[in-house]
Amino acid sequence: MQLTVRPERLVAGGEALARQEGGEHDGRVVFVDGALPGELVEVDVASAKKDYARGTVIEVLERSPLRDSPSCAHRRAGCGGCDWMHLNPSGQLDAKTEIVAESLRRIGRVEASVVDGLVAAGAAVSPFGYRTTIRVVGGPGDVVGFREQGSDRVVAASSCPVADSTLSRLLPLLDLDENAEVTLRTSVATGAVTAIWSRAHRRGVRGLPAEVHIGERAWLTERVADVDLRVSAGSFFQSGQQAAELLVDAVRRSAPELVGAGHAVDAYGGVGLFAATTMTDATRVTLVESARSSCRDAEHNLVDRAGADVVCSEIGKWPVDEQMPNADVVVADPARPGLGRPGVDRLAALESPVLVLVSCDPVSLARDVSLLAGVGYVPERVEVLDLFPQTHHVETVTRFIRRGH
Repeated sequence: MQLTVRPERLVAGGEALARQEGGEHDGRVVFVDGALPGELVEVDVASAKKDYARGTVIEVLERSPLRDSPSCAHRRAGCGGCDWMHLNPSGQLDAKTEIVAESLRRIGRVEASVVDGLVAAGAAVSPFGYRTTIRVVGGPGDVVGFREQGSDRVVAASSCPVADSTLSRLLPLLDLDENAEVTLRTSVATGAVTAIWSRAHRRGVRGLPAEVHIGERAWLTERVADVDLRVSAGSFFQSGQQAAELLVDAVRRSAPELVGAGHAVDAYGGVGLFAATTMTDATRVTLVESARSSCRDAEHNLVDRAGADVVCSEIGKWPVDEQMPNADVVVADPARPGLGRPGVDRLAALESPVLVLVSCDPVSLARDVSLLAGVGYVPERVEVLDLFPQTHHVETVTRFIRRGH
């Protein structure tokens, strides 16, 4: 089935929302991949239900002034990595800011007048060459590249315009067995490269230069905010060094109380990015992280920091220490699903006057705003950062104040 629609806005997940006009399904919502607000587009509908349908643009009949032609041949061939390359970079941060605002209104149930004064666009990393971690996969017939959008097919790629040039240059050298996936990471500070892949394909990866450090325990050093951080191949890190710098700056501005704090908590602390950079003036720091690789890195990165403790535990299972003082500031950077009820309840028990939430999904942010409101935390400011240009992914840093403080 084909439809002609005019999308109203972009929504979380990156699609454009339109409404079907005429016929028995008049008013039905249509989510359109590859369309921009205000355009008139012909859509190939892939699936349709009573209340909504989904499809992909076949032809753009009336173009948005922000429409761009994907500059990457691999994206034009179907690579799913850069799903917003049809939107000019100049309009991507504004679009993401509006998606965050709309999520807070619709999912977080925050009044529109409040949202208007709450959400603000922040900074963005460079539109190209910003990623220092990429995942490459082997396909049939010696193909090496990235997954096609919405499928398991592998699109051959000899370079990647959003990856750091050190990683991009490695792509033509790789020889991978089918379905072997390799995560490559590089350091802007040193140029070192790590690589990790599953044991199931331990002999299925060839072509890496001898200087590449291989395995879960392999590590490199990245420098952020004038601090050297060890990052192991098996540990999570931000999309790149630029992204980490912007996040550290945003957290510092969102929590000036970190300067001179008696006790600061870095929840979902990873390798210690925030504990090692934004919490240097706190008397005591507690970092809580569940991934063992990240815990080891955090211990290394905070080894010389007096008053710093690393707790390797899920937040919801973090044991209550009656001797530990309540927190003055909490910084939380959970994975895409957000804090959820267990995280909210555990962090609320710390009774911190200030909580800063770093979120990488507007829907989970909106849910967490609602949950935090239920335990007495009011959002004061949501700063939207674009750490993933050319994609729909968005990062936010939100400052909450506990009622009564």
